[in-house]
Amino acid sequence: MQKPVISIFTVYENGLNRNRAQLMQEELTRRLGRSFNFSVSWWKLKSLWHPKMLRVAADAIAQADIMLFALLSGGELPQTLTKWLEETLQHGAPHRVSLLALLETGGMIVPRLSSAEIYLSRLARQAGLDCLCYSDSVPLARVNWRRKARLSVAEALHRLL
Repeated sequence: MQKPVISIFTVYENGLNRNRAQLMQEELTRRLGRSFNFSVSWWKLKSLWHPKMLRVAADAIAQADIMLFALLSGGELPQTLTKWLEETLQHGAPHRVSLLALLETGGMIVPRLSSAEIYLSRLARQAGLDCLCYSDSVPLARVNWRRKARLSVAEALHRLL
């Protein structure tokens, strides 16, 4: 029997954010791999500032079950991407999509909401989608962070699925 495939469209801002998203994907595979296969496409945030690159990414976005944004807390989503998200998700996506944001706050003592987090939460509410924004004030380089964050993110995402 063939397992269903969960397609994840991942947008990352830099290498550390990509590593964080990859850890989450590995944890999902460990926990859910007996029941699902995962197909992950990786897109650097800067590439989606260009409308031509967004058109190239459109097929992967249209097939995605999960749209994962791994960003620094102050990061913004490109206008070309937000416009595409609004047109697609608010006017009837081809299937149900969940939005997930992993936001790295860089060790801020008091994390603040980023514009990306506010935007994704608002978009999800308007389009009737599941959305999880997870920010962590502990920098990626700290030793204890990886295990704690991996489990928390994976558990939260498992609830969305």
